[in-house]
Amino acid sequence: MQSWLSYWDAPNTSYVSDRHKQAHYDVLFAGIRPHLPGPDGVILDWGCGDAFAAGRIAEHCGTVLLFDAAETTRERLNVRYGSNHRIRVLDDSGLNAVPHSSVDLVVVNSVVQYLLIDEFDEALSLLHRLIRLGGALLVGDVISPGTGNSRHATTFLRFAWKRGFLLAAIGGLTRKFISPYRRLQHDLGLTAYTPIDMLHKLERHGFTADKLPHNIAVSQHRSSYIGRKLDGFGLTPSDHHAASAHERGPA
Repeated sequence: MQSWLSYWDAPNTSYVSDRHKQAHYDVLFAGIRPHLPGPDGVILDWGCGDAFAAGRIAEHCGTVLLFDAAETTRERLNVRYGSNHRIRVLDDSGLNAVPHSSVDLVVVNSVVQYLLIDEFDEALSLLHRLIRLGGALLVGDVISPGTGNSRHATTFLRFAWKRGFLLAAIGGLTRKFISPYRRLQHDLGLTAYTPIDMLHKLERHGFTADKLPHNIAVSQHRSSYIGRKLDGFGLTPSDHHAASAHERGPA
């Protein structure tokens, strides 16, 4: 196991039980829902993982685009959502084919810790091009520097106790201690950002950014941010034309 992508592309035990999975995505959907753009909106979940909330999100918008770099994850998504006409699963070529200035909301949740700084910069440049003027980028579950594993474990166990899967959570933490995840965390680390660093990064990539009062995911030791694309930073003339056409709607 040599990279985070190879870890997520291989079988892993991210969820210790079905109850954990359901509880996790209940919280995540509740965090994302206030930011949904409306019944005709286009939403891109970038680095979506298993995206168990995608069906509920699709009930509130026009189109949900799911992108994950892990091939095995995309295979599961295609099986799960292949019959849902509002949900499209994208590979790299599909993501590159998304028209510029066509997406109302991009969600990037619990992803940036697995990206190198330059990888995240590259992703932000792409996502800025895809988001329409006035659209938003929602970045969730960002780790702050100095947050130790013990704090993450305590938060997880407290959540498990409240949601009724404490025994499964204890077993899951024990397995994680000797898992490839822990070895990769030791060898590669997890990328962390202070709120000031994240806000500056988003602003450098053309977003007017704010830190949200609460994380959109489970751990309130982590942070979430909303960035609005309010100017033409980094756009070509053809992108400006596409943005104007998108805002006008069909003739």
